[in-house]
Amino acid sequence: MNDSTEGYVPPKKPGYRTAVLFLLTIVYGFNFIDRQIVGILAPFIQADLELTNTQLGLLIGLAFAAFYTIMGIPLAFLADKMNRVNLLAIALAVWSGFTALTGMSQNFLHIALARIGVGIGEAGGSPPSHSMISDFYGKEERSGALGIYSLGIPLGIMAAYFFTAALLGTDPNVVDWRRIFIILGLTGIVLAVIVRVVIREPRRGAMETKVTPTSAYIPLGESFRRSNLPPRFAIAGLFVAVVLAGVFVGNLSWLVAVIGLLLMVSIFLLSLQPGVITLVSIPSWWWMCLGIAFASFASYALSGFQTKYLRLLDPEFNFRTIVIWIGIINGTFYVAGTYFGAKLVDIRAKKDIRAYGFIPALATAIALPLAVATFWVPSVVLHLALGAGLQFFLGVYLGPSFAIAQTLAPIRLRAMSTALFFFVLNMIALGGGPTFAGAMIDVFLNLDHNELISTRFAMYCTFGAYVISIIAYLLVTRTLPKDWAAAELRNSKTT
Repeated sequence: MNDSTEGYVPPKKPGYRTAVLFLLTIVYGFNFIDRQIVGILAPFIQADLELTNTQLGLLIGLAFAAFYTIMGIPLAFLADKMNRVNLLAIALAVWSGFTALTGMSQNFLHIALARIGVGIGEAGGSPPSHSMISDFYGKEERSGALGIYSLGIPLGIMAAYFFTAALLGTDPNVVDWRRIFIILGLTGIVLAVIVRVVIREPRRGAMETKVTPTSAYIPLGESFRRSNLPPRFAIAGLFVAVVLAGVFVGNLSWLVAVIGLLLMVSIFLLSLQPGVITLVSIPSWWWMCLGIAFASFASYALSGFQTKYLRLLDPEFNFRTIVIWIGIINGTFYVAGTYFGAKLVDIRAKKDIRAYGFIPALATAIALPLAVATFWVPSVVLHLALGAGLQFFLGVYLGPSFAIAQTLAPIRLRAMSTALFFFVLNMIALGGGPTFAGAMIDVFLNLDHNELISTRFAMYCTFGAYVISIIAYLLVTRTLPKDWAAAELRNSKTT
């Protein structure tokens, strides 16, 4: 498929790119509303469908994340070749539709399938968005622009809490969680139509110098002929997936088989594109990815089980009040941290490029003791107060991390860079964090601890991932100067 938008120059009307960035941020926010709302409503979903903590962790984590991350690769493959606006609009409509279907689930299998559908749709959100932003903003402004785009995370999380609070009904302790999912899904479909009408496709590489509008990809048929990957690789992948499925019992066996098959197919597609080798050979790209992945491992677990923990901590505390305050904290302190981190790195990196690694490392080091303290204090109010400071420092690393993923990538692989970045990030963080925390809660329950203490101990174990994150960000400071210079040289040449 050829890019039909080659030669197109972004409109020069004042404020247009700002309006596009604003709309893309809203779409990204919907991405997080759809995934956050499961954690918010977890106590009610768990009770209604009679789920274990492990099953709940799977819904928040692996069942969604595996398909979200794996499908990001073939969808990024398309985003680097086709109209990105169309792809984004379709993806938004798909995940919103499955969000609505989530509200019709009657058991674990139904809701797992719906969350898988949401994950597949959301996989087509960030790769085209990141790629388009990089074609609207040059590298001097890119960290700030992607930092603003990243505000979709805290704003989406905040909106999820406010949306839930508004639809709780007269009794906040008796919640029609199905109605909330259906309304949210239908709203997202309307937003998909707006995206398709408003945004115009920018020319790829428009903000770079000395770049010709030729594609870095070779035709798919030619890719197969040139590939050094034996066809039996895909067959072997299917065999491995089936064998893995045989190890499991119950409703998850099919899930393991499908995940294994999709993973093998995705790796096969990657092997056909020689430019990917350049991308995955950049040390700073990997260290930055692992830094945000392990920081988010703990953060996703926190957001997935926070409302459940607070209801256990104080059953008499009004649930609507909890939801509103968590929303306010995410919408102020997390937003402030995200914006502050992006702008601080933009300023400091002009003098020392290593700021991209050092500042996220420092912020994560401060976040670690705050995270432990939030689950140590004996009251909801103290938990929320400490959580405000925690959310500020957790926002700092977002903009710098995403900026590195784009700046170090070859121009024609920026959507793929985002997909691979999110593949590693979310398989570790979104897939691992809530799943690990849920399983650990059940482990401590089996050791005769009550559910409150089990949840607290499980979160302490999960927060150890922040240490790995700090180490990864510090390693960025060692490798980034060389990798940054290489990227500038590569992207200044004719593609």
